[in-house]
Amino acid sequence: MKSVRVGAILIAGVVAGVGARAAVILPADLATLVSGARAVVHGRVVAVEPRWVEGRRRIESLVTLRVEEYLKGNLGDEVTFKVPGGQMGPYRSFMVGAPTFVEGDEVVVFLNAQGPTIPWISGLNQGVFRVAENTTGVKMVLPGISLAAGDEGRQLVRGDPARQRMALSAFVQRVKDLAQQGSGR
Repeated sequence: MKSVRVGAILIAGVVAGVGARAAVILPADLATLVSGARAVVHGRVVAVEPRWVEGRRRIESLVTLRVEEYLKGNLGDEVTFKVPGGQMGPYRSFMVGAPTFVEGDEVVVFLNAQGPTIPWISGLNQGVFRVAENTTGVKMVLPGISLAAGDEGRQLVRGDPARQRMALSAFVQRVKDLAQQGSGR
């Protein structure tokens, strides 16, 4: 009787695990994000369209950006990329660490693509930098919660100098410099 129960548990575990997915995202610093991206785009979200994938087993969203500037690469005046998760009627799908977008968001995104596929964001949330105006009207970028390589054990601290807002113009110049250094190797 005990062996039947153990066998049933094993079979249930195998069946339940067939559709399971896991992702491991390693912390990346800005230089790693830049070198690994096919394109780095500053723009504004003009559309977010969820769609079913894998025979209605999960949802992903297609996000369209109106490009304000390419910091690396060029994928056209508008670029559409995919992110895991979204909502279709009463059904919602999400992935821990995946960014969400709404129309009107101003962002800098680090995109990857292979061949004719729809691009995707490098490192999920690590590859998205939100842009907002400060109280004086200067556009600022706040680094994501990713840590530099080697900082895996470091605790996030409010007010950490490494997570201070940076003027968008300075951020853009830093990314362009890193892209230039990478192309000169």
